[in-house]
Amino acid sequence: MSILTSTWDELVRRKLWPVAILLLAALVAVPFLLAKDPEPVAPVPAADDTAAPASATAATANPVVTLVQDGERTERRRVLGVRKNPFEPAPVKPVKAESTTVRQTQTTTSSGSTSGDTDLGGKPTGGSSAPSTGGGGSPVGAPSPTVPTAGDQSPAPKRHELYSLVVRFGNSESDSLERMSLARLKPLPDAEAPALVYLGVADRGKSAVFMVDSNVEAQGDGICSPTPQNCETIRLSEGETEFFDVLDEEGEPTAQYQLDLVKIRRSTTASASKAQAARAKVSKSGRRVLRAHQSRSGPLRYRYDAKSGTVRKLEKRAYKALAAKVARVAMGVASGF
Repeated sequence: MSILTSTWDELVRRKLWPVAILLLAALVAVPFLLAKDPEPVAPVPAADDTAAPASATAATANPVVTLVQDGERTERRRVLGVRKNPFEPAPVKPVKAESTTVRQTQTTTSSGSTSGDTDLGGKPTGGSSAPSTGGGGSPVGAPSPTVPTAGDQSPAPKRHELYSLVVRFGNSESDSLERMSLARLKPLPDAEAPALVYLGVADRGKSAVFMVDSNVEAQGDGICSPTPQNCETIRLSEGETEFFDVLDEEGEPTAQYQLDLVKIRRSTTASASKAQAARAKVSKSGRRVLRAHQSRSGPLRYRYDAKSGTVRKLEKRAYKALAAKVARVAMGVASGF
């Protein structure tokens, strides 16, 4: 009894006695509520037989829950309350395709630019002029420069081909021939009585071309041009041998020389200035001999290309135009103009 009294006093002191009265009333009312019988459930009206197929068809056509096909799930599904597996691998993020940048090179040429073709003496043979644009603006139709991205790699440096010639040359009656490395336009045997002049390499470094003097007959492995009977130039490859007979005014041989082409050395350099300096090295005496020959007999059909370091043969139409131009210049010089 003291427990109930003390509990009631404590509730009164804390002003919680209304809550205690409500709890006591609920405790007394619960058994009476549970003892009552439940009310009968109203019967569900029967559906019309004609509407049943339509409703069934609609429910079938638009189901509430649909099956997930393979490949439709794009994200991982997390269910509330399911623990995360610490050993499950992390999802792999899709890799974005790197965009490729097309590099565009803007090339502008001035009105005085010339091509890389020169005559065998090193003088430019002409070029094409490009129309100049007024003012300091960019030329019409010029592509805008493209800024390279961080992923772009710098292009490999351009390689320049260099060639050098190793031969054995001397009198055919000699027991041994002198081995030497020829500079371009080197006259053989000398500049005073040249039998031939080394013009340069051709066929992408596979052969060497020599100019043959008019009083010299050639015989051997080489290929004469324009004809074997009129041998103005001769082309030799590695390992080939050619004999040259020097004739006097009566056509009698006074000396015979032998030329063995030992090797055509090929090398490359990434320095444009080094390649230009190497290709500019020619025999000055051989240049004088070549110009004297061209003034007497006209231009040769070979032209030196400073870009590739090789000589190339002109086509018939280009050679005829060059010969006519040289003839006009010679006539102008002879007449004093």
